Amino acid sequence: MRAQRLLNSPWFAITAPAAAGLGCVAFIVRGLKDYDWSLFLGLPFVVSFLAAFCHSFRREVKLHAAFRMAALSMLLVGAAVLVAAIDGLICLLMALPLALGIGAIGALAGWQTGRVKKAAGPKLPLLVVGLLPLLATLEHATKPPPALRMVMTRVVIDAPPSRVWPAVIAFPQITEPPGGIFRLGIAYPVEARIEGAGVGAMRHCVFSTGSFVEPITAWEAPSRLAFAVTAQPEPMREFSIYKHIDAPHLHGFMVSERGQFRLVEAQGRTVLEGTTWYRHDLAPGWYWGPITDTIIHHIHARVLTNIRRTVEAR
Repeated sequence: MRAQRLLNSPWFAITAPAAAGLGCVAFIVRGLKDYDWSLFLGLPFVVSFLAAFCHSFRREVKLHAAFRMAALSMLLVGAAVLVAAIDGLICLLMALPLALGIGAIGALAGWQTGRVKKAAGPKLPLLVVGLLPLLATLEHATKPPPALRMVMTRVVIDAPPSRVWPAVIAFPQITEPPGGIFRLGIAYPVEARIEGAGVGAMRHCVFSTGSFVEPITAWEAPSRLAFAVTAQPEPMREFSIYKHIDAPHLHGFMVSERGQFRLVEAQGRTVLEGTTWYRHDLAPGWYWGPITDTIIHHIHARVLTNIRRTVEAR
């Protein structure tokens, strides 16, 4: 009876799963330096399952009450991650829709399991918590290299390619204030400079967080400019209660490999295409892939729009 009273306590049902979840986050993110299925699917399921299981342990409670316990426990995990400087607010907000969906499934499973009169005792929560680090370690050891992704964006410029080309190889400083997602801390392009001409020239695309180093690999004036990427800055500045946090996902989890600009003449105008090939090491890909693709589309749009305005203003 004492164990049942402890598990049924709302404070225990919220804080104990949250404490276990925070430990798992620290192990996966800081220890393994991974952002995979175990973190974004396994963690919200486990925390929500445990909160609902404890609250409904061997008694009848409403399903919405179990959902409420699970949601509060998940929110406590997020708050603890911020306080412990494990990650920042933007990453948490981007993961929130996925966490809520998986958490709802976990809460339903925990509610169904806990309310059975002969439900397993406290050993079950301990077993569930212990499985998550084990699965995360196995996933870390067996995960394949991230797939190459491609994002292409285009604009139409009221000028022939010969006039557009100079602004492509080194576009002037973008004076328009960053808006939209860039106001959330996502790195945004500022200007591009080039040293030399032709294949082997060195292009520097300056972002708000630093510079991309882009050696030119194809110089086909005025129709195509291609380059590799040998160095890149942090993809974002995380919002945090601290001045700066160094989250692992800022290093090597969204890596540009190469890019190109393609200029196609169409009745005296230019169709300008910007393409980036990159890899991101975040899972599940079906969730994070569209998000990172959208970020790169916004980066392309800021650059291409600036080129169009510069050329057409002349």
